[in-house]
Amino acid sequence: MFNLDLYPQLQEFLYTDFFNTDSLPHIFYKTLFAMIAGFGFAYALHPPKKVCFGIIIVAGLGYFIRSILLQSPIFSLAGASFCAALCMGFAAMLLAKYKKVPAEVIVFPALLPMFPGSYGYRSILSLLTFTQHADDPEQITYLLTFFNNITTMLSVSLSLVAGVLAIFIIFHEQSFTMTRGATKISIYQVLRELRKIRKHKQK
Repeated sequence: MFNLDLYPQLQEFLYTDFFNTDSLPHIFYKTLFAMIAGFGFAYALHPPKKVCFGIIIVAGLGYFIRSILLQSPIFSLAGASFCAALCMGFAAMLLAKYKKVPAEVIVFPALLPMFPGSYGYRSILSLLTFTQHADDPEQITYLLTFFNNITTMLSVSLSLVAGVLAIFIIFHEQSFTMTRGATKISIYQVLRELRKIRKHKQK
């Protein structure tokens, strides 16, 4: 049976706020890992190779902007995420125009490291702990922690999506001209390549 008391490291993880930090080197350190994560998601989604570096830059830019905004008492995590998503969407539109690719190809892989997965993990841990402490007076604390984490995760996720969608709506007409001038591939070329692959497999 799962008992959180036997795992003090998990308890520390459960109550640690990973986003609020006053150390600028720590912000750069986490931004670097966000860029690495952006590259990992980009590699998994197989975008054009010419935009991989742009995805890394946009991912790092968004995480850095959110971390800086969180130093201000004005912004919550959701508000800072919304502003960062706006900047990421705008940067993706500029890169998409330059690289002749759809903006979604750049912004979606870069946006994935911004989602607060740690709050999702902590909500699961809180729920498991809540179910294991049926007669514990602190049971209500774990339940409140669960709702706090799940609410934060959902609000930040919606803020990220809303920020990017706002940019796409503002530049809706420009998005149709992003791929203008790019090399076009006809359906005949696609079918010919598929036949070559099929013949190669038969051999």
